[in-house]
Amino acid sequence: MIKTEKLTKSFQGAEVLKGINLQVDAGEIIVLLGPSGSGKSTLLRCLNGLETLSGGSIEMNGVRLDTQMKPRERNQNVRTIRRHSGMVFQQFNLYPHKTALGNVIESLLVVKKLPRSEAVAIGKKMLERVGLEGKLDAYPSRLSGGQQQRVAIARALAMEPDVLLFDEPTSALDPELVGEVLDVMQQLAREGMTMLVVTHEMAFARHVANRVVFMDDGQIVEEAAPEVFFDHPATERARRFLNKLGQHRGLQQEQQ
Repeated sequence: MIKTEKLTKSFQGAEVLKGINLQVDAGEIIVLLGPSGSGKSTLLRCLNGLETLSGGSIEMNGVRLDTQMKPRERNQNVRTIRRHSGMVFQQFNLYPHKTALGNVIESLLVVKKLPRSEAVAIGKKMLERVGLEGKLDAYPSRLSGGQQQRVAIARALAMEPDVLLFDEPTSALDPELVGEVLDVMQQLAREGMTMLVVTHEMAFARHVANRVVFMDDGQIVEEAAPEVFFDHPATERARRFLNKLGQHRGLQQEQQ
């Protein structure tokens, strides 16, 4: 489904991704973990064509991006990749002047150029899929953060993607709203959706992921099944990360 080879990305001379080699098979759930600034979000943005590559290559469903391409070919391939992949951001990025249904059907009307009646039927189905069938006419300002993020997921699903990319989809939510978004993501996993997820939700990573990819300083430091990574991390850097995370969680629980 996805393959990167020696993928690099630099911003103003600073190398953020340093030769990423990653392969994701159809139906796999990959959780990307690592400290802030390790390159996780940049990797997702490169996969979706939101950032241009500095070096190396990406292949998604047989469609390739590399630095040797001419701009016209690259732009065409980026459009193809975006049609086959959906991205869900930390901030929901909904149109404030459109209803939940309006947000979901916008890309169906503009990108796929479907008849409005067909787009509305798909939009209703997708909102029902994320448990928001009763919020079709609600504007984002009238929705909770969790509901807004579920609208964003429905919007991505409406394009019938082969893969979904989640960039910290719960980090902007109040703790009591996190569960409703994770429930939708777990359901998608059960349905066989291929997903790459940047998250600090360790329970989700442990129980839903097929594989944990741990990044630090723009590199993949460790890859393992969740039970191996969490219980027997192979590298000292991963052990320090998990220990610090555990201490932070323990402090949070004491404060509560």
